[in-house]
Amino acid sequence: MDNPCLVVAVTAVMGISLAVGIMVMIAVRIPSTPRDRSRFNSTTDWTPAPEHRVKTPFVVRLTPYDLRLITSHLEAGETLEGFARAFFVPYRSSDWRLGSGIEKMPLMVAATSRRILLFEVTLLTLHRYCFIPYDEIEYLQPPKAGFLGTSGRMRFGLKSGREYQMDLFGPLSNDEGMRQEQSMAACFRRIAPRFASSPAPHSSTPRAAA
Repeated sequence: MDNPCLVVAVTAVMGISLAVGIMVMIAVRIPSTPRDRSRFNSTTDWTPAPEHRVKTPFVVRLTPYDLRLITSHLEAGETLEGFARAFFVPYRSSDWRLGSGIEKMPLMVAATSRRILLFEVTLLTLHRYCFIPYDEIEYLQPPKAGFLGTSGRMRFGLKSGREYQMDLFGPLSNDEGMRQEQSMAACFRRIAPRFASSPAPHSSTPRAAA
């Protein structure tokens, strides 16, 4: 371009577009501020697991190991609907200190015929767990079908006042992992209407309980 004014104008437009894009990405990643941060995405009262560090197999899909851990905690007559690796939204301060890749997903979520099972993990090492019967749930905002079949964000609150929000962006290169995540998401979408204070299907903000 020979016109200096035109160069400046184009540069300014590109800069503004970039800034807007960054702002949108930040807005998408940060949910509404919880009313009580101490009761949001907290794992402090979860049951501690025995101190036992599991050696993680190198360059091996962890789905079979995740499945083995989850099924070992099922009750008699309870069936597994699906499970997924996830990460808390927003990140907790402890999560920023983790490594990269799957280590940034310190949460396993499973849906069963009776409960939501939550496991706080580092790769294959279990640190804490929490099992939530469906009758303890106040509201449930289930994940929606998203990019390439991933499930995106889900949020739920308990009658005790605890709230959890997490993102599910399944292992795209792992067919079994994706199948388990999609099955779990479908289960949550199916049961969400049973909770009277759950948000409407197209709402992004949980509705206050009546």
